[in-house]
Amino acid sequence: MNAPYDIAIIGAGPGGSTTATYLAKTGARVLLMDKAKFPRDKTCGDALSPNAIKILEDLGLLDDLEDFGFRLNGVRLVAPDGNAMEAPLPHKQGLPDHLYIAPRLQLDNLLVQNAIQAGVEFKPSLKVSDILVENDQVIVLGSNRKVAGRFSAKAAVLAVGVSTPLLKKLGLMPRSPKFAVAARAYYENLAGLDDLMEIRFDSAPLPGYGWIFPTSATSANIGAGFLKRSRKLPLTAKGVFDKFLNHPPIQEIMENANQVGAVKSYPLRMDFATARTFDDRLVVVGEAAGLVNPFTGEGIDYAMESGQIAAQVLLNQLERGNLSTSGLRNYDRAIRARFQKIFLWTMRMRGLYMNEWLLNPLVRAAQKEKFVEKVILEILLSYRNAAQALSPRTIYHVLRNM
Repeated sequence: MNAPYDIAIIGAGPGGSTTATYLAKTGARVLLMDKAKFPRDKTCGDALSPNAIKILEDLGLLDDLEDFGFRLNGVRLVAPDGNAMEAPLPHKQGLPDHLYIAPRLQLDNLLVQNAIQAGVEFKPSLKVSDILVENDQVIVLGSNRKVAGRFSAKAAVLAVGVSTPLLKKLGLMPRSPKFAVAARAYYENLAGLDDLMEIRFDSAPLPGYGWIFPTSATSANIGAGFLKRSRKLPLTAKGVFDKFLNHPPIQEIMENANQVGAVKSYPLRMDFATARTFDDRLVVVGEAAGLVNPFTGEGIDYAMESGQIAAQVLLNQLERGNLSTSGLRNYDRAIRARFQKIFLWTMRMRGLYMNEWLLNPLVRAAQKEKFVEKVILEILLSYRNAAQALSPRTIYHVLRNM
């Protein structure tokens, strides 16, 4: 039986839409599905790293991004003791020296519309309940307002974000990982904002942080998140968020602020280092593969990069006629070559530094030593392996500032 589609993609967030667009641009027949009707909001910090901006530029969307995204040129890190480090983003060849805060309501819709223009068939409001692998195809089962749908393709991409039921049903998540949790809201009429991404470790439980990500000169995405190490902790994402808002430095900028929309909580999956990323005629991209940075919580960049990698591997395997487990193992090899060391060392960095005894001297060292400043920023942007944060040279500077 000839499947009407080459690839079916479940989930139209940045990972799914990016995968779809790169596939369709080569002439592949692509079906993109999502349970929501677009445009739709997505709870997130909204930060686009230089790596993500580079992919948007490659997709021809940079001008559109500049229409609604707010450009930030640097980072402010606030230690648990309140001491702050400010620095411009480091330059890396081939990448911009800035980032954007781009609300997901606009960003995700932009990516979906771009996929449609590239030739992707998009089916919104379609909830996928199962995927059957049958010989040389997959059968995707779903429903739209209780009307059943059945679609066949040569392979499927799961870009379902933090949603786990389908992954568990397909055997791609043998056990549930530990999730971080966060909450955020948008605010207007704020005072004293700079063109900096502000990350504060002085007002949230560790490992975790609060943030102020400006969306204009007087508005921002403000939130807080943490990794709950023990079930006995009574903390919730909303509770941590409320505590962050009551922190005196935050109160100062929010004196005349207006909240826009509700406070929304969300989980974050960060277990890529041990996650399953493929099976027979199936690949997993973005947060569905645990691709959220264990230290920063950033995930849009990883979702788009993994989509780009998935598209290239799938195109190669379509040409070879091998979308089996052995063929799609190439995706796992490629994605791990790009991200595995980043995640392993970032988790070790989190384990070492996410406490006030070392975060305080780390930030002090970054204020005094350009080497330490550069190490921290390049690790945050995934330019440098986080192993550098555990190197003798870095540790020496940290110990000097204890």
